[in-house]
Formats: sequence, structure tokens, C-alpha cells
Amino acid sequence: MLRRARKTVRRAARRTVGRNHRCLAAVLALTALAVTGCGGSAAQGADVTAKELRGGSLAEDFDLSGARFTVGSKEFTEQKILGSITQYALRAAGARTKDQTGLSGSTIVRGALEGREIDMYWEYSGTGWTQYLGHDRPVEGAREQFRRTATEDREKNGVVWLGPTRFGNQYAIARASDVTGDLADVDELSDLRRYGAAHPEEMTLCGAAEFLDRELRAIQKTYDVGFPAPQVYQNALALNYVNVAKGSPCTFAEVFTTDARIESLDLTVVKDDRYHFTTELAALTVREETLKKHPELEQLAQRLGEKLTEDTMIELNGMVDLEGRSPDEAALHFLRKHGFVGGR
Repeated sequence: MLRRARKTVRRAARRTVGRNHRCLAAVLALTALAVTGCGGSAAQGADVTAKELRGGSLAEDFDLSGARFTVGSKEFTEQKILGSITQYALRAAGARTKDQTGLSGSTIVRGALEGREIDMYWEYSGTGWTQYLGHDRPVEGAREQFRRTATEDREKNGVVWLGPTRFGNQYAIARASDVTGDLADVDELSDLRRYGAAHPEEMTLCGAAEFLDRELRAIQKTYDVGFPAPQVYQNALALNYVNVAKGSPCTFAEVFTTDARIESLDLTVVKDDRYHFTTELAALTVREETLKKHPELEQLAQRLGEKLTEDTMIELNGMVDLEGRSPDEAALHFLRKHGFVGGR
């Protein structure tokens, strides 16, 4: 413990004023987490009227009057925003919705879809390929990965992938940017082996439970590198960014590539030079029976997906994680900006 404390002090002594600025940003990020981190994004809390929802292009072009849908999502910010967008879009088209956003983990939310507890949620094509279809190796190319996932999942499981979006979220490994010494030379994941041999005590990693379960063993195999078990810290996704920004307790951390905190906390994404992580286009997944009953959902998802670019998703995530806005507010900002619902 004393040796570790001394190393922490030496690291702190090397940090610049820029690190102090980033620590303030970390506090702000934690504040945003406290505001938005609990519960689903019921698409009820933001200030919006039925008249406003019915005042845009979705109401003009789609009629889902009388339909009822239960909308789900996973628990992290991006998923809650996508869930809120979907609920508002469906309501704008005349449907009634029930909120089941914020479910914990891919397995839970996919099980809810297959078990008819929810009717739809946004999923990522790489996750579908490896987690639900059982493939070990990703498909090269984001569009081809999406096409093959969508085709096979529909044939085998009756799950239809609608969209997709124009952004490809994916896992990545990040470090702080304003570092010195050998760590500053870790630009590619292949560099981890050299760095770990020279600094084994610095091979510390923060990750959320799903990432550690799905990816840790595989990424270590791909890059022939080891993160010793006592030096792997499981925590909530939001804390990954804060912890790696201040260099404690981890030197490296799991991040999502569409997360605005990468820039705000001045993190460097370490290049995945062996293309281990899949580029995962998002799509609205529904059961085939649901689509047959409501074929309008296909075009509705395409309309939304065309506007959900990478820059847009980073902006929306930042509204929640950096500005302390709710997922509902971010969703309405998106829908109003593109004329999907009435604006103010």
C-alpha cells in the first residue's frame, strides 16, 4: 500500500494545470450523473404538450392511432436517450407508450424483447452478432456487419432490425491525455504489452460489468497483454471516465466512442490497431409479429435513423452527461431540431 501511495504521489506531482482543470470537469460530470443516473427516462418528465407532439412531420406522415407499445432500453445514457426519442416519436404518430427504459444490461433487455415484456429497443449490430447469434469473430465493415446480423437474427429468432442509425458506437480503451513518460507513448493497443512489461503495477483498468464479462478476456488474448485481476476495477460506466481522467484507481478505462466525456475530460482513445472491437450501428429491434401488425414502424425507424449521426449522438449524450439535462430533454431537442415534432 505504501509503495502504491508513493507512486500515486509521484504521478500527481507530474500532473499539470491542465489535469487540475480536468478534475473540475470530473466533478461536473459526477454532478450530472447524480441528476440523471437513476430510473428510466419515462418520456413524461419534460415539458411538452400533446399539441406540440402532433405538430411535426411524424404526425403528418404516420398514423399509429390506437396502437400501444412498451419501449425498453439499456441503462446507460445513450440508450435512455434513444428510448425517449422512440417514445415521443410513437406518441407523435398517435400511439400510446409504456416506459421500460433503463434495464440493466444487454441480456436483460433482449430477454424482455423475446419474452414480450417490451415491444422494441435500440440495439447494436456487433452485440447482436456476438451475444445473441453466438459468433466469435466480427464481420469486417459496419454496413456488412449490420446486414448479416439483421438477416440472421430475423431468420433464426424472428427479431427485425429497423433503421439503422448513421452512427456506430463501440467499445474503446482510453487513457488520460496529459501524461508523461512511457504512458504518453501508448497510442495503440499493441503498445500495451511493452508498457505492461516495463510498468506492471500501472496496468490498471476500470470497466463496467458487461464490458468486463464480455470483452476483458478477449481483448487480452487479441493483444497478448494482461491486466492482473487485483488491478481490474468494476464500476458504473460513468465512473470510468472520471477515474481514468484523474489516473486513479486506473490508468486505462473502457469508454464508448460516442461519449462526450472523452473530449470534455481530455481523454485519448487508444487506437484499436488490430480491429478487435466491432463498429456497431444501432437499430430499433422489434419482434417480427409486431412489425407485421404495424408495418409503419419500419419507415418511422428509418426516418429517425437517418438523422442520428455520430456528431448528433455525441451532442445528445453531452446534454445529459455534461449539462445535467434529462434524457427526455435531449430527445425533444433532437425531435424539434429536425421538425419531427412541433418546436418552440
